[in-house]
Amino acid sequence: MTAYLRLLRFAAPYRARFAAALGCMVVLALSTAAYVNLLGPVLEFLFTGRAQAVASLARFLPASLDLAGWLGRVERERILALLPFVIVGVAVVKGLAYFGQFYLMGMVSQRVIADLRTAMFDHLLGLSPDFFAKRHSGDLMSRFSADVQSVETAVSYAVSSYIRDGLTIVVMLVNCFVLDWRLSLMAFVAVPATLLPIVRFAKRLKRVTQQSQSTLGRISELVQEALSGIRVVQAFGMERYESARFQAENRRWLRIMRKSFLVRALSSPLMEVMAAVGLSLAISWVGGRILRGELEAGKFFSFVAAVLLLYTPVKQLGKVGQIALQGGASAERLFELLDARTAVPDAGRRVPPRFSGEVRYEEVAFSYGDRPVLQGVSFTLRKGEVVALVGASGGGKTTLANLLPRFWDPTGGRITLDGVDLRELTLAGLRAQLAVVSQETVLFNDTVRANIAYGRPGLSDAEVERAARMAHAHEFIAALPRGYDTVVGEKGVLLSGGQRQRVAIARAFLKDAPILVLDEATSALDAESEREVQHALEALMGSGSSGGPRTTLVIAHRLSTIRGADRIVVIAGGRVVEVGRHEELLARRGEYARLHRIFEGGERGEVGLAAL
Repeated sequence: MTAYLRLLRFAAPYRARFAAALGCMVVLALSTAAYVNLLGPVLEFLFTGRAQAVASLARFLPASLDLAGWLGRVERERILALLPFVIVGVAVVKGLAYFGQFYLMGMVSQRVIADLRTAMFDHLLGLSPDFFAKRHSGDLMSRFSADVQSVETAVSYAVSSYIRDGLTIVVMLVNCFVLDWRLSLMAFVAVPATLLPIVRFAKRLKRVTQQSQSTLGRISELVQEALSGIRVVQAFGMERYESARFQAENRRWLRIMRKSFLVRALSSPLMEVMAAVGLSLAISWVGGRILRGELEAGKFFSFVAAVLLLYTPVKQLGKVGQIALQGGASAERLFELLDARTAVPDAGRRVPPRFSGEVRYEEVAFSYGDRPVLQGVSFTLRKGEVVALVGASGGGKTTLANLLPRFWDPTGGRITLDGVDLRELTLAGLRAQLAVVSQETVLFNDTVRANIAYGRPGLSDAEVERAARMAHAHEFIAALPRGYDTVVGEKGVLLSGGQRQRVAIARAFLKDAPILVLDEATSALDAESEREVQHALEALMGSGSSGGPRTTLVIAHRLSTIRGADRIVVIAGGRVVEVGRHEELLARRGEYARLHRIFEGGERGEVGLAAL
């Protein structure tokens, strides 16, 4: 119930449409009651021929109309001629009311779902990488697909059905008691007996539904992992293993669904039997009253019709109740995402001017949970300098780079930009100062042009091409089937590693940020691609907007980049162990010299490549 109350907040902007739909539902319920009250008198009139048989309708009309007096004066043939028009008129009103409520509620529900989906997407975009490191992308996609679909079905059908059928039930109950209150008590004596099992079924179904949605999330995880890593799966011959994992999860889901269908299958027959019990008691009790003349036949016909029409929406509510429970369970999973809080709050209020001084790491410490990575790291990156971070794999180099754009925040110490703590700056203002080129190049399934201009979509074709030329990418782009309008595929799969990197470098050229972060941008490339990318990086590093070199923090294992650095900061065990230029550090014969000997000695395996 709480989940649906929260969903109502998304419906608030559409309250006028909702009110109109509610009005249509009221008319629909009243027109259904009109059908019932027409049925008995009309049948009695047709079977007995007494015009006064339809006089009972006078209680639903204003007294000034004097229906009874008019019936006493009019011929039966005229009444018979008018009745079809009355019935058709009620049907037209009912049809228009149904159309109005269905269309209006349908559009309100779709707008609510669209707003909910947008709110989820926007919220996820604002969460820090820490959140995504702890969540599987397959589960997140399952929430966007299966869970959103379940909520959409519930809001589109279950909620509207609850309101529409609920109003119909109320109107028909009132109508039954107006017709004969004693007969109504007899007919509905079995209703309270159905409440206890229905409530118990609802609780059981909600629990089973939550388990089902969680299992679907795990199935999505397995599919996403297997497909994204299909080359590894096939290279290691693990197709059967992955299939077995998938089948095991599928069997778990089938066991849960079996419980769900057992609960659903029991609820409808139970209500059917209870309805039959109540109606049977009413019929057996009312027979004598009709024979004794205590109850008009027309009134009894109307009452039976009302009871039958009453139990139809009651049964419908039992069915849509299952949909509503599924939607509620899915909505809770969606709101769990919306309630997630970022580990890097955008609480800063200062928008920094363009970087002009220095970046300082001051006694920076950081831990991933209980695992400390950095301990008291301090160094300075001044305007126009190139500072290289080197060290063994897992020493914290990439973590230091990720702290600068505030993908994470230090757990100790601070980082300042021109003397201001990064946490006092707005995230947008801080990140506008930075361009990042990493080992893992991210391209979107769009054109080459759109990927280069990402972040600055309004740029001219000439500016995009100029950036591509500076990144040594124009030649291979021009050779593509559609040039700059070629779609690169998911994650840029249609381009080689070196081509993807040069597109990313062109993107960094266009951003023209004063600070550049290079995180092992050439480590995954072959020698020829590395040369091309290295030329592009050198152009990027040396093309600051002021005409001088761009301020650069670089993590690299290639000596050509490290040798030219103004300072090399050597990280070991999460601490700074050495700082200096290439020649100085070699002369000290310390950690840097050891790593240099490993690399220069030709050991270019995993250890050597990761070390520098």
